[in-house]
Amino acid sequence: MVADKLERIILKETPYNDVMDWEMVERWSDGIPTKSENDPENPEWKPTPVFELDLTPLGYGKILVKNEADITSNPTGTIKDRPAWEAACIHRDYAKNLFLQKKDGILDGNIGSLIVPRFTYITGKSGNFAKSVSETFRKYGLPPIKIIADMGISDKKKEELKKMYVDVYLVDLSKKSFTPEEIKRISNNEKGVDITSSMAVQPNIIFYDWHVYEAFNENADNIYIPFGSGRLRDNYLTHQSMSVRNPDPRLKISKAKLASMNILASEPEESKSSAESLTKAYNPFMIMKDNDGIDLKALSFTGKDTGIYKTKEEYIKLAYEILKTHCSTSMSGGSGFALYLQRFDEGKVNPMDKSFVVNTGKGLQ
Repeated sequence: MVADKLERIILKETPYNDVMDWEMVERWSDGIPTKSENDPENPEWKPTPVFELDLTPLGYGKILVKNEADITSNPTGTIKDRPAWEAACIHRDYAKNLFLQKKDGILDGNIGSLIVPRFTYITGKSGNFAKSVSETFRKYGLPPIKIIADMGISDKKKEELKKMYVDVYLVDLSKKSFTPEEIKRISNNEKGVDITSSMAVQPNIIFYDWHVYEAFNENADNIYIPFGSGRLRDNYLTHQSMSVRNPDPRLKISKAKLASMNILASEPEESKSSAESLTKAYNPFMIMKDNDGIDLKALSFTGKDTGIYKTKEEYIKLAYEILKTHCSTSMSGGSGFALYLQRFDEGKVNPMDKSFVVNTGKGLQ
């Protein structure tokens, strides 16, 4: 481990040739599959399963659970496999653009002056994204992503990260909110892209687009999700409002039904919650604020109960204990379920409504 004046620890850096060549461009362009959202019968992603959880013996009615921990759909057992794939596709699209520029005479045959784009991402203490992106980027021969994790991550997780196809930098994420420039500097990526904060890669649109339509098409009244840095809520609200105005080909329910759906995002009430990856210390960039949801409600593009809700620690722990007996989960991954339990006890759940919970899976142990 190497410490320096940036108050970071360089846990691991992987040697990689950062000079572009046409063989690399061809491998990225042709080797990473292309799918179209206009062909819902040929999905980019195998849908994750949905199962019914009967909680009537506990006094909580019945809910549907979308299980993103299912490894037949998400290879590493977490919803973060989806943004890892989308990050790989950005490299594919970059390569295809270089070929088009060469065809049109904008680029000559020599591209050695171009620098291979590198990505930085903040993963906090969970390590979920590191695991997902390591598998995906290794498979397609892409440059290892630069992961920033919290210094408080366990020694066991540090050892696991060292084995992965990623660069890893440790900082104290609880001290401050880092700017995009600082994030790039911490990860030795001044000429690269910080996909934690950048709107250029459209994380609020592409990270979970197939996922949200899988969920919408279950025709639920209320959808409960965790609220964190992964942009899950951003994707739900973005696609909900977009499809209310101009339906996506993947949408199989009416616009009216979609517009009435409540997207309820769970944020831990305590700053040092057991669902730590959802706490503010690990969420330096929120693209869509709560006010965005308020505006969408004013326009009738989302349900009247859509919002970010503080969830009590007792419910986060209760949800975990219940859910872990049915599927692989974590305190953070089951936080949407925790919010459902809390609202039920508060008398805010109509038993006649169809409630849908997203379990986002389990990270490194």
